[in-house]
Amino acid sequence: MLYCGHHDEAYDWARRHRVEVHQITGEIQIIVIQTKEQAEGADSVPMEVGAPLARYDEDYLLSLGVPPDYVKPLRYATEDGILELMKGLPETVQERIWSLLEGKPVPPPPRIQVQSAEELLSHPLVRRQFHLLQSLQEMRQALGGPWEAWRFFLHPLQREMVEARFGGPARVTGGAGTGKTVVAIHRTRTLARRYPGAPILLTTFNKGLAQKLKGALRDLHGEELPNVHVEHLHSLALRLYEEAYGPIEIWTEERYRPLLEELGGGLPFSPGFLLSEWEMVDAWGLYTWEAYRGFSREGRGTPLSARERLALFEVFQRVWEAMAAQGATTFNGVCHRVRAALEGGRLPRFRAVVADETQDFGPAELMLLRALAEEGEDDLFLALDPGQRIYKGPTSWRALGLEVQGRSRRLRVNYRTTREIGELAERALPPEVEGEVRGSLALLRGPKPERRGFNREGEALEELVRWVRWVLGQGLDPSQVAVLARVHNLAERVGERLRQEGLPAQRLDGEGEGVWYGTVHGAKGLEFRAVALFGANASLFPLRTLLQKAPDPQEKALLEERERSLLYVALSRPREYLWVGYWGAPSPYLPGEG
Repeated sequence: MLYCGHHDEAYDWARRHRVEVHQITGEIQIIVIQTKEQAEGADSVPMEVGAPLARYDEDYLLSLGVPPDYVKPLRYATEDGILELMKGLPETVQERIWSLLEGKPVPPPPRIQVQSAEELLSHPLVRRQFHLLQSLQEMRQALGGPWEAWRFFLHPLQREMVEARFGGPARVTGGAGTGKTVVAIHRTRTLARRYPGAPILLTTFNKGLAQKLKGALRDLHGEELPNVHVEHLHSLALRLYEEAYGPIEIWTEERYRPLLEELGGGLPFSPGFLLSEWEMVDAWGLYTWEAYRGFSREGRGTPLSARERLALFEVFQRVWEAMAAQGATTFNGVCHRVRAALEGGRLPRFRAVVADETQDFGPAELMLLRALAEEGEDDLFLALDPGQRIYKGPTSWRALGLEVQGRSRRLRVNYRTTREIGELAERALPPEVEGEVRGSLALLRGPKPERRGFNREGEALEELVRWVRWVLGQGLDPSQVAVLARVHNLAERVGERLRQEGLPAQRLDGEGEGVWYGTVHGAKGLEFRAVALFGANASLFPLRTLLQKAPDPQEKALLEERERSLLYVALSRPREYLWVGYWGAPSPYLPGEG
């Protein structure tokens, strides 16, 4: 089964593709056929200046599985041209070319040597890419299965990450829809089988995602694995804290900020800087003067003398004392105390820890993850996308003792969203984020996203209702549709209007039936067939009131990065249909029509 579609679409697909065994690698490949003009043109056009693959000879590219008629076009093309050509190649070849573009060495794969077609179809490397059906009944089961079941298929690079034995912490990254969570779930099952009876932890950053991970792991395995524990990290930390130290009250910013501003009122610093410095110290666990005095503040924007540091620390210390007097601490404080208990042998550790969405963990959470797992082979596996970092600033993993060099992989193939949606979402981010080159290749095609500007919110709301009715008319269930907004009050107005129009609607954090509505933050980690982003305005992305609270240029820049990532999260939630509406000026992060 290579393709399903209406009659004319199916025949068009068949005309544009061929299936063959590669002459060098022996792999079965499904390839988009090069047109005659493309094939002949490579001999006549001059090589583009700076063509990235020009330094690799033709025999080497052939040894990587590049089809013969793609070799010259790839060597002569610019990077944009290469990315376009890659869309016609098998996933395994795409991954090898991505590595070349990133300057990584790529050894040729071992040649598949078989004597017959039957042996070829039974070869392990082939079975990683193709599922062999033994009967018509198996085909009926495959075609009749739910969409969610297809999420559990692995392509070769994903399977490599799932099955590998790592000599220390390992990391998998990738854009939205590239299967990081699927890899994390498979990795958890693999470790549970590899170390039967040993405790394995699967965790993430909030309760809702932890429940989804637990359900997905159960669906994959068929039942709950007895040695796997699934719980979001803050819940686990609180439970372990109470086990080691007793009950504790948590102070959030609403509780400690007034006290911090009161005690620090005599210092020559703004309330915003005071809060920012406090949160940095709390995140890194700098609870002694010696630790704070010697800590590098590189990149903080506002330099401090030793005297200023001491004055700040004395204020922080008085806040901690006030917390302790009332039996309270922060979430960061919980993480650091639990870490100390684990390192001191007061609490049992897990044999291995798998963590999803770790881009939103700060230093306290990451140090806790390190302490939760016994150091050794396969101890820590972290899945993340720096482009979706919306809660915390970037953190140096090496400074935390999380060295992943040589044990880090990036997924490039987008299996969730259509190419049209995926490319739009990626253009909301810079070409490179935290040292990683962005970009992915979507295998699905679909309608072009709608981008609509209006004079007033009321006009946008009317058009939104029309669009929701339209997508429901395409056969979508209301639970497969979501409307997202930047702030709560805007999301609530959407929900109220949908119900007024007779459309079933339910909040993202609620229970019931109907079209989902809520904030972009609430949709983190979720996916839908259709998504509307209501209010992609210049005043909402970035949120103007939030930036006004950050007088420090460095803090403001970090906030802007998170706001850009938040827009990326919103644009990458749908699988098939995307509608973006704004009134007045659009967000400066919103990609144009190109």
